[in-house]
Amino acid sequence: MTVAKDSSTDDIVHGNDLRGMDDFYVRTTEFLCPYLKCRIKATPCSYRSENVNQSYFKYTGEHKSGCGIHDAKNRNRNNSNDEKTHNSPPAPFISILRLENDERIHREKNDNRTRKVNDEEVVVREHPVSSSSIKPIVDYYLSGVNNNEFLSIPPYEKRTYNETFQKLKYKPDVKYFKPAIYFGALQSNLTLDPNADEYEIVFLARKKGTKEAFKLKVDASNWNSSQKDVFFKEYEKQREKAERYRKSLFDKKTKSYKKANKFLTVFFFGFPDDKEPLLLHTNHFKLVYVSFIDDVKDTFNTSNEISIVSQTNLYELTANETNISDFEANDVSYVDSDYLNSASFLPEPEPEPEPEPEPEPEPEPEPEPEPEPEPEPEPEPEPEPEPEPEAEEPKSRGGFLNGLKAIIEKFRR
Repeated sequence: MTVAKDSSTDDIVHGNDLRGMDDFYVRTTEFLCPYLKCRIKATPCSYRSENVNQSYFKYTGEHKSGCGIHDAKNRNRNNSNDEKTHNSPPAPFISILRLENDERIHREKNDNRTRKVNDEEVVVREHPVSSSSIKPIVDYYLSGVNNNEFLSIPPYEKRTYNETFQKLKYKPDVKYFKPAIYFGALQSNLTLDPNADEYEIVFLARKKGTKEAFKLKVDASNWNSSQKDVFFKEYEKQREKAERYRKSLFDKKTKSYKKANKFLTVFFFGFPDDKEPLLLHTNHFKLVYVSFIDDVKDTFNTSNEISIVSQTNLYELTANETNISDFEANDVSYVDSDYLNSASFLPEPEPEPEPEPEPEPEPEPEPEPEPEPEPEPEPEPEPEPEPEPEAEEPKSRGGFLNGLKAIIEKFRR
């Protein structure tokens, strides 16, 4: 790989991307060494469509002191042949991946790149380094210099390189859910249709014991013919390398393949499919990078994983719970309404029969104890008024006597 800085946009440009850029733009733009203390000229080469070789940057001058090419921390890096042949410095740390391609929009020159301290010392101030391609970002990541550095991909969250890069690996009941720079080894025996508007790439990572593999769908419907040509040729070039290597591993005696340590690998900034856990998507020409490289170690990044549990299993789990927390009760999208109905819990409704003691109002007759004064002999004399009718008896007797007197008088007559 080779890299340079676009002096009009301040973006780091990967040599492989030159052929996908506008010819006039490439010819009229100044490209420099990406390290601020160096800034020697970089010459774009083999970027026209008729060129056979891959596009790249070439440095003819000697890099200045302070350039990353002289940095001791880069000495143990596995520099590519391109870097050595074309005198290219290693990819610098890039803090911003721009998803919008603004190569034709020249930004204003920043004249305040230096400032004076106490009117004497001139201090160089480094600005955030950005790129609209993942290729130099991938190169920096693979160097392993410091993957705890932060990478911002507006408008998405800011994460470290380790948290941004995600190696595809199948795990039961787990899926990825964040936009990220995914990568994985491919099946090198599968070719692509150069005229297609959508490419389907199949990964080696798959569900164990099945043919269910991770797949990437690359939407190329908005790519121009030059971009499609560059992508297809680069893919085929790397795939053919991988196929030759794979076939060389075949042992005729044992009729089996030896263990591989290099793979056709694709890096891409993309998104997981909403429904299919093993399907991912991407669409931008500069966000896909295919290369035949040594096996890349697992990222062990679990911040981009989410558990998949079917609604049915979730309901069963809920049914087996004796208690539901406030959090679960509020999460109505995952808990069946039947489980939120307190009436469905038999032990609790039992206290409800307590209202049955409502017949206890019958004890209201308990006020009858008020008649407890009945045992008091004093109130009993009240029935004595009954003798009053006895007084009426004398009246009736008198009437009876008068009647007898009248009868006697009649007999006397």
